Amino acid sequence: MTLIQKMTSGHKMGISERKEREKEQKRSLMLEAAEALILEKGLDNLNMTEVADRAEVSKGSLYQYFESKTDLVLGICDKATGLLTKEIQKVLTQDKPGIELVHMIGSTFMSFVTQHPEYFRAMKFHDNLKETSDLEDSTFLDSCSTNMQSSFTCMVRAIQIGMQDGSINSSYDPKELALILWATSHGMVSMAYQHQNTQHFNLLNELGINLKSLFENFMKMIGCGIATEAQKGNYDSQSFFETNGTN
Repeated sequence: MTLIQKMTSGHKMGISERKEREKEQKRSLMLEAAEALILEKGLDNLNMTEVADRAEVSKGSLYQYFESKTDLVLGICDKATGLLTKEIQKVLTQDKPGIELVHMIGSTFMSFVTQHPEYFRAMKFHDNLKETSDLEDSTFLDSCSTNMQSSFTCMVRAIQIGMQDGSINSSYDPKELALILWATSHGMVSMAYQHQNTQHFNLLNELGINLKSLFENFMKMIGCGIATEAQKGNYDSQSFFETNGTN
């Protein structure tokens, strides 16, 4: 290849990379516009015209990136599950006993939902689509599922670490235990979401229960249930299972 050919090839690659960056920036703006509208008006009231107006793009341009409202919300879900997975993966880089890693994953999930309710709505939308089989073709659907599977795998790995270091009872099957923890944590997180974002959900207020206290006690119960006898005696339950950032 001659010098001119190399320069031409490099120039073309530069243009291609710039166009791809611009495309990603435009897609990000559209997703951010949709996220803002979901926070303001709710998921049911989201419509493509308002998203295009908020993102300052034409409706036709919006449809070039997202084929439908379903595709758009799945795009948000893909972004949300990708961010959550990265946060959970960071937990596994900590040099801590496995039982602490399990707690940190639960706390990360709770904090993520309380800080980003619009993301949780998109994730629930994804789950409901699977339940009703009301699926449309979407480039984001498989990616959402892959991200969620990666998060689940992190939980399995944290449990395996705990079983190896003696902090988690090894009589459990790691995958089965991870599924139990994931399902119960999802229920707790859903309650936190409803408490903060659904006006008619007054259960915690009626019972006089603080959300942070509820989550702390939930994690204590989980921790005592999965810990080895030796591990239970190594930590003060209140300080060990106390969470940060869950209000």
